[in-house]
Order: sequence, then C-alpha cells, then structure tokens
Amino acid sequence: MSSDAKHEALQPLHPSMAGKLDPAFEKLYNENVAHRPMKPIDLEELRANYSVLYSYGMAPAPDVGRIYDDVIPLADGTPLPVRVYEPETPGPWPVHIDFHGGGWGLGDLETEAHICKHYCKKASVAVIDVAYRLVPEVPFPAGITDSFAAVQYIHQQGAQKFNIRPDSISVGGVSAGGCIALAVAHLARDAAVPLRLVAVGSPVIDDISQYASASASPWPSMHENEFAPTLNWARLAWFDKLKASSLPTEPEAHKAAKERIGWFANLLKAPNFKDLPHTLIYTAGADPLRDEGERYAKVLVENGVEVTQRRFLGVPHPFQHMDKTLWQAREAIDGTARAIRIAHGDS
Repeated sequence: MSSDAKHEALQPLHPSMAGKLDPAFEKLYNENVAHRPMKPIDLEELRANYSVLYSYGMAPAPDVGRIYDDVIPLADGTPLPVRVYEPETPGPWPVHIDFHGGGWGLGDLETEAHICKHYCKKASVAVIDVAYRLVPEVPFPAGITDSFAAVQYIHQQGAQKFNIRPDSISVGGVSAGGCIALAVAHLARDAAVPLRLVAVGSPVIDDISQYASASASPWPSMHENEFAPTLNWARLAWFDKLKASSLPTEPEAHKAAKERIGWFANLLKAPNFKDLPHTLIYTAGADPLRDEGERYAKVLVENGVEVTQRRFLGVPHPFQHMDKTLWQAREAIDGTARAIRIAHGDS
C-alpha cells in the first residue's frame, strides 16, 4: 500500500512545536531526521525499516541468559511467532509478555528487542515478545485477539513450554502494543487469567476515525501536537485508514465487522473497569495521544484500580526507543522494569 502523502515523520520541526521539546531531542532529531528528503509513504518500505527507524537514538541493550524464537499456535492452527528472553538465573521464572507498537500495521520481533532485554535483565523475568498479525492483511482487531490467545496459551502451557510461572504474569507494550496490553487486561480478568501488572507507554486509546481533523478531536494534546515529530495527526490518520482498509467493503459485512470490533476501537467504552490489575501508564508531553492515555488512567482510578501514571515532558510519542540520548527514555525503561520486578516480587 502506498500513498501520495508525504512521509510526515521526516521533516524539519514544525514551528508550532517551538518550546515544547527537550533540547536534547531537538538536537537528535535535527541531526538525524529533519533534513532527509520527504517522499511518499510506502507500507512495505516502512515495514522493512521500522525496527531501525529510531536506531539513531537507541543505546546498546544488556545481555541476557538466552534468546530464542518459537511459535504459539492459535485455535485454528495458525502459528504466532514469539521471541523468548530468559534471565541468567535458573527458572521457572515470572514472565512479562510484550506487544510491540507500530500502528497495527508495522512492527515485528525486532521492534522492541532492546526494551525486552532491559526488562529481562533488570526485572529478572522471562520476557515473551508476541508478533501478532498485522493489518491490512488480517482484519483488525486481530492484534488484540491474537495477543490474548497468546496470553491464554502462556498461562495454560507456559510452565511446560517456556519454563515460566503461570501464576506470575504481567503484560505491556508501547503505542498500539500499549492498547493491546490494556485490552488484554480486561479479557484476562473476564477469563480468570491472573495478571500481576499492566505496564504501557504512549498507548492508543480513542477511535480517531470519529474526527475529521485534529481540531475536531476533544483532546487538547491532539491540537497542541498536530504537527509533532515522529507521530502527528497526518500520520495517525494514515494508520487509521490502513486499519480501516482491513475490513470488508460490502456494506453488511462491514457493519458486522465494526460490531465485532466493539469497544476495542475505543478502550474508554469498555463495559467494565473494575477489578483490573495494577496499571502503569507512561505518556509523552509532545504526543498527540497523551491526553487519551491519561484519561484512561483516570477512569481506572475512578473504578478503584491501582494506577501509576506519569507524563514525561519534552519528548514525542516513541521516546522510549531513544535511550542513548534521552534521560526520559532511560527513566521510563528503568521505571517499567522496576514495576515489573516489584509486581513479581514474591515469585
């Protein structure tokens, strides 16, 4: 899939972002991204390069005991690729299950490999990274349903297959992966799959298809960061069209598909926010998705859920990938690892 739209992530910083960004990020962006020539967006090219998109700001990750690839079978037999990170200490281990970001249509087992290594090393847990199926080849919300199927499998079969503690599971992710982790928490609660923690960064929450423009959105962060670097309104709209293109076009089939999606399109419409696990939500100040993530955190608090929520000022949506340069990224990774370690502390 290609588009005549310019690749809005590759541009000089927009004047509207003046004073909103940490000078360290501005320097990093200007030296590595801002002056690349703009070109049309191409899905295959984006996929091929997505996992190294922020490598200019990424620090080396620590070594762990062992890393290997495996598969988890879905109910219809479809193999779902996973990557397993094992600590250096002997198992069985608590396990943290990661869902990568990428707007539902990008990302793979390389996307958050460095973050998974940090969590494995610093929290002394096994980490299982899940490569859910992407749009538009597979209709949304396969990313959510695939990921929950993986959680169920790990809970039921993980002790034998992955040498993990099925009573000590946490989940997390960034961006679309954050949305997946939050949705999975609802599904896990309803299926009596115990989770110790949900830990997400810059999560997608709302259904952007409701809004014709950034100014029509109810979220101030969408207005303030309409032209933010790395993720902005135009890029969000492109991803949303990609997601929509995964659904059938025949009117009745399209309507049925939308009904099946239900609250997965907007997590604020979930039917029940009670009895969810401790949830950590990190947001970025210069992210158009900032306010919806913080609103979700508030709804959890209103429903009696234990929540840790923090906004990192001066950084854009994917800041956690830039830990070589940004203290905010290092602190977010370390803070998440610490929360994972504490959540599994009695394991």
